[in-house]
Amino acid sequence: MKQAIIISLLFCLSVGAAKAQFEFGAKGGLNVSDISNFNGSNRISGHIGLFAHKTLDPHWCIQPELLYSWQGQRFPLGNDEHTLALDYIQIPVMVQYFPIKQLYVEFGPQLAFLTSAKVKMDNGAKVEVDGNYTAADFDINIGLGYMLTSKLGIYGRYVAGVTDITTGDNASRHNRVGQFGLSYRFK
Repeated sequence: MKQAIIISLLFCLSVGAAKAQFEFGAKGGLNVSDISNFNGSNRISGHIGLFAHKTLDPHWCIQPELLYSWQGQRFPLGNDEHTLALDYIQIPVMVQYFPIKQLYVEFGPQLAFLTSAKVKMDNGAKVEVDGNYTAADFDINIGLGYMLTSKLGIYGRYVAGVTDITTGDNASRHNRVGQFGLSYRFK
């Protein structure tokens, strides 16, 4: 957790140092997540955060982000279905290509830090399972977006986990998240 805070602060400081060159904004939306090699169904949740957008030329941009993302999966246990709730601070650095003025495709790496891991029972009980999951996760993102105005945009992104997020088992499990949302640039 301390590492996540330090990296988040460094991100904010580095973006702040280049304030004159970046446009800043906020974004948030829906997550549809699951975990590979884990029996169950998608968890529907969300994500929210801030970004710094830098135009490099008429077609290329770079956009570092700082997001809070609720992920995980629903899974059966006996006759009930419970939720594995994994919460992350994500730091993606997206490269965006605009083939036309308002439409872009994006791709880039992401480092994520686990802030909480719980199993939420249908009866309301919660069990901490932090020790079963790694503190950090590396992902690759790919997405598509459209700027509705110069400030407001919509986007969709797929987050594909590269690192195994579990400890102590023989299965290789990776985060898989579809993100859909709105972005707003402060101009």
